[in-house]
Amino acid sequence: LFRQIAAPHYFALFEFSIPQDNYLPLEAKGCEALLVWRRMHAFIVPKHIYFSTSHAKDRHFYALRIFLESLMDLNVPWVYIYTFSGPYEPTITFLDLLATICSKCKELSCHGTRVGGSKSQLGLAVRTPNCQSKLQVLEITSSLFFTPLSIAFTLTTLQNAPLTKLRLTDTGLTITEWMSLLKDLHLKHLCILEVEALCPVHGLVKFLSRHELNTLVISSLASVTD
Repeated sequence: LFRQIAAPHYFALFEFSIPQDNYLPLEAKGCEALLVWRRMHAFIVPKHIYFSTSHAKDRHFYALRIFLESLMDLNVPWVYIYTFSGPYEPTITFLDLLATICSKCKELSCHGTRVGGSKSQLGLAVRTPNCQSKLQVLEITSSLFFTPLSIAFTLTTLQNAPLTKLRLTDTGLTITEWMSLLKDLHLKHLCILEVEALCPVHGLVKFLSRHELNTLVISSLASVTD
C-alpha cells in the first residue's frame, strides 16, 4: 500500500510517467523509476520502448538492463534507441544493455548521427560465436555501433541473430570495411536489406548471391569515405 501511495511522488522526482498504453517513451532519468513501476499492481509490459539517451549515464543504462532482465519471459518485443544527443562513445555498460536487448527482444532500432573518433578496425574485432539472440529486425543508422569498442558487439549480433530485416546506414565505414563486413556475413533468414548508397556494388552483389532477399533498399542519405 505504501508503494502505491508513494510511487507517484517518486515518479515525479525522476520525470517518469506511467504509460497509458503499450508505448513507453523513456528519458534517462526515468530509467531509475522502472523497477518501482515493475512492482506496482498497475504494471503492464510495454510492447514498445522509445529510449532517448540524451544525458544518459552508465547508471541509467544499468537500470534499464536490470528492468528488462526482471521481466523474465515477459519480454518487450520492440526497443528503439535514439542517440542523437549522445553517448558519442559507447561504454561497456551501454553495450551490456544492448546485449540484454538482443537476448530478449525481437526488434532493435538504433538511430543517431555520425560520431567522430577512431576507425572501426573491423578486421581486428573479436566475435562471440555462441551468443544467443532473438532479434529478427535490426536497424542501425549511426556510426556509434562501428567504433573500436562496439564493433565486436555489432558483428556478434549480425552473426548470431535470426534476422529477417537488416538496415545499416550512416555507418561511417570505409569501402574496404564494407567489403570485409559483407564478405563475412551469412544471414540465412534475411528477407529485407537496406544499406547506404556508397556500399560497394561488387561486394553487395556477392552478398546478394548468397541470400534470397525479397527487398533491397539503397539509401541515398548516408555517406561513406575511403
